[in-house]
Amino acid sequence: MLLAIARIASADGSASLADGLAMNDPHAVADAVATIERGSADAALLYAAGRACEDKLADPARALAIYERILRDDPGAAAAVAAEQRAAELRPIAADPRARDLAALRADADRLVAADAIARGDALAAADWPGAREAALWLADWLRRTGRYADAEARYAAVIAKWPDSPQAKLAARGAAGCALDAHDWARAAALAAKLPAIDRDDRLVRDELLQAARRGRGLAHFGTAATIALVLAIAALVASLIEAAARGGWRRPSFAPPVELWFAVPIAAVLVGVAATAHRLIFPAVVRISLVGLALAWLSATTIALLRARGRATRLRSLLHVGTCAVAVIAVAYLALAHDGLLDLLVDTVRFGPE
Repeated sequence: MLLAIARIASADGSASLADGLAMNDPHAVADAVATIERGSADAALLYAAGRACEDKLADPARALAIYERILRDDPGAAAAVAAEQRAAELRPIAADPRARDLAALRADADRLVAADAIARGDALAAADWPGAREAALWLADWLRRTGRYADAEARYAAVIAKWPDSPQAKLAARGAAGCALDAHDWARAAALAAKLPAIDRDDRLVRDELLQAARRGRGLAHFGTAATIALVLAIAALVASLIEAAARGGWRRPSFAPPVELWFAVPIAAVLVGVAATAHRLIFPAVVRISLVGLALAWLSATTIALLRARGRATRLRSLLHVGTCAVAVIAVAYLALAHDGLLDLLVDTVRFGPE
């Protein structure tokens, strides 16, 4: 029992320290790192502390010391592989003052004016020092993360051209393919991924995942085009139906007063939007778009049916056609909304594995 309690307390303490490392307050991060350095023997937590020293505290020498400790005290740990990789990168450069400049840039880049961050990154990449290729790769990754895809691809290409046999060149080639994916340039992503080396299992796995993502992205783009066409045609069909109802038998101006159907639909849509706003903020914009389009289509359809009734014309077949058209339009706008907000993967995972 005491052993179990001790393990629970240790796990809670590790979680608390991990939370401290994730904070944006440098003082809190420094306190968490110091606590881990003094007492933790957990290799994963030590590695996280080392990354925090690099990314948030701008202290590469301290990070190197932590990685070396992992390799010395727990070389068989899973985190030791990543620690060895980072240590190999830091050993030649940790003592160079520009290593601290690079670490400071990595920590502050998101708070800087983009032009300043890019200029500092380019200067470090162009300087004659062992960390230049690391700086160039970091800048390319940062540009990709911030949505500057053309600039990122140019930096990836420069890394590959300048240091073709380096580990950074290999990562840059992968990054370029991923950058094309992020930019939704599916053909280029597939072409870049196909050129990646497939020497070992990990290389093949990365290449195959990128190729699969490019194929999936291309397929989703085709679905998006089809959904856009379906939505436009559905709206056009409803508008044409309204014009026909108003024009046949002499022009009669439709009444766009809110129909009875809308008074039933609005509260339901409001509830759905409210639930989305409180339950999952990510889906809120998509639910709003779907609800607004659905209400607009219902309004347009009901206005047409009301006009047909006022003229004494049959409405049964037209109503059924409107229901089918509205259903197609709502499905199309739902797909477009989910694709626009990047929620398709979330939806697929929820269907496959259930809600979290």
